[in-house]
Amino acid sequence: MAVISVLQCLLYLTVIPACLGIAFTKHFDEKYNTLGNILTIGFFCETAVFEILFLVFYKFGRNLTELTWVSSFVFAILCIVSIVFCRKTIKTIKKPKFDLSFFVFVLFTLYMIFMRNYQGVNDGDDAFVLGNALTTLTTGRFYKIDYYTGRIISSESFTRHFLASNSIFIAYLAKVTFIHPTILAHRILGSFVLILHNSIIYNISGILFTGKKDKYRGLFASFVSLMTIWDFHSYLCDSTFILSRTWQGKAMFCALAIPFAIYLLLMIGECEGKKKTLFALGFVLSVASVSMTPASIYLLTMLLTIGSLCETFVLKKFSIVLKNLVSVSPMAVFALLQIFFIGKGI
Repeated sequence: MAVISVLQCLLYLTVIPACLGIAFTKHFDEKYNTLGNILTIGFFCETAVFEILFLVFYKFGRNLTELTWVSSFVFAILCIVSIVFCRKTIKTIKKPKFDLSFFVFVLFTLYMIFMRNYQGVNDGDDAFVLGNALTTLTTGRFYKIDYYTGRIISSESFTRHFLASNSIFIAYLAKVTFIHPTILAHRILGSFVLILHNSIIYNISGILFTGKKDKYRGLFASFVSLMTIWDFHSYLCDSTFILSRTWQGKAMFCALAIPFAIYLLLMIGECEGKKKTLFALGFVLSVASVSMTPASIYLLTMLLTIGSLCETFVLKKFSIVLKNLVSVSPMAVFALLQIFFIGKGI
């Protein structure tokens, strides 16, 4: 059983994201076709697809077992299609520059993973995230108990959470890997998110430092890691979210969606002929962000919109801000869902 659990973890957290990710990086400039980009984008695709399927299954009163079978089938089809049409992209994956600063950055990443697992920090939100994941896993029912109060969820209290499928996704992973949700979230998913977070930071350094300055990439990424490791000035700061609540939706939004949105804006500013793919990726990022936390409806929308306005003025291309509307269009749908279902339930 342990071997099966390991293989299933590799399948759902590396193989499936990799297959989904290359469908996007195939259309990128070769310098952006990195392993970190592939896995990060693929993970966003995986959570975005799961978010849509979850909302449909909840609407029609289905259970976790049915959602698991359908989700796995959909992921299998998408992976097969991606491999068939994008297999040549694998040969062009760009390797990082293996210098001393890069290895220092890798050591900082390993240290962050070690401390995340060694400290075993928990907080009150675990009562909801993991409580809901465990109950969903054992009963197959979605969002039935408010773990802050222990009461049956009413339509009013439910509205705050029903768009976020993060805890349901943990239950889904626990079901297919045969691992307890707490172990899966605290140890495996938390470590995976930290790896993706640091890969985004390193990819950002690849845009900021080019040519003769590429030797500073590892130094920049290491400096950001140091800031994350030691910047515990508040229980609400980014370091606290990233290193102590890593598996929770808000923390995943902080660790993955926000830095990747910045990276996406940088790529839009750099690329000439690949912008349509990047805005499509922004669409996926919007859906994936809502699956992490409904707060992203306004937070990510503001970040992408303000960023695209700045690029519009700098590059003098009004089309950028117009195409950004496509990227954030899911947010309007999710906002209407949240408003429409207040006091009505679904």
